[in-house]
Amino acid sequence: MDIEESIVKIEEFLSKIDEVLLAFIFGSFIENRLTDESDADFAILFSNMPDFKSLNKIKSGITEITDRDTDIVILNSASPIIKMQVLKRGRLLKKVNDSVYNEFFLRTIKEYDDLKIIRRPQEQNILKGRIYVRD
Repeated sequence: MDIEESIVKIEEFLSKIDEVLLAFIFGSFIENRLTDESDADFAILFSNMPDFKSLNKIKSGITEITDRDTDIVILNSASPIIKMQVLKRGRLLKKVNDSVYNEFFLRTIKEYDDLKIIRRPQEQNILKGRIYVRD
């Protein structure tokens, strides 16, 4: 099965899971860097944090469709850097509605901008060859 066929089947699979509010695929699976060893990377925003059994069921379902190891990033608890990468480079597979997507998008941008402000002094010191911030 080719990548697009797999993606359509994954979209169908995820559409039946009410707890999944947003789902993205990202990484080598969609960036023309797919090798035999590549896994399939997904990022999912849930209505509530999933338990192990629920998450494993989703992971197993996707693995069965793709015939590849599957990694799932839980967007509810992911870092702003990961969320931003998913927004920039990922492909949206499921969106329950525009409001959920817009809220996630705006929150991610704010968290990422806040992080950049906090990290700016450290990054400048690294560029100067110093690791720790000193006045």
